[in-house]
Amino acid sequence: MRRAKIVALLISIPVLLLAVAWQAGRFDALASEARRLESSQESWLQENRKLEASIRVLSSRERIASLSEDIGLVKAGPDRRLRVIVAPRAAAPAKAAGMAESSDD
Repeated sequence: MRRAKIVALLISIPVLLLAVAWQAGRFDALASEARRLESSQESWLQENRKLEASIRVLSSRERIASLSEDIGLVKAGPDRRLRVIVAPRAAAPAKAAGMAESSDD
């Protein structure tokens, strides 16, 4: 029985050392993958910042006014504006009337 314990111990030590080495290699691979992904993420963030800055420039009021003048648009004066006021209507009677009309078809 004592001999079996010694054999098991002698076998388990190299197995454990192999497991530790395998885990260390796996950790290094995952760490390098994480660094690669972080680098990629940083480049995406920089590109995103550049695009957002471009959007802000392209959507500025001055640029839009300049483009509209270039194609001949002018700002509508108060005499050319039309104001439409929509009064709210009761929802229940309108739905009931709509149901009555659809059932007559």
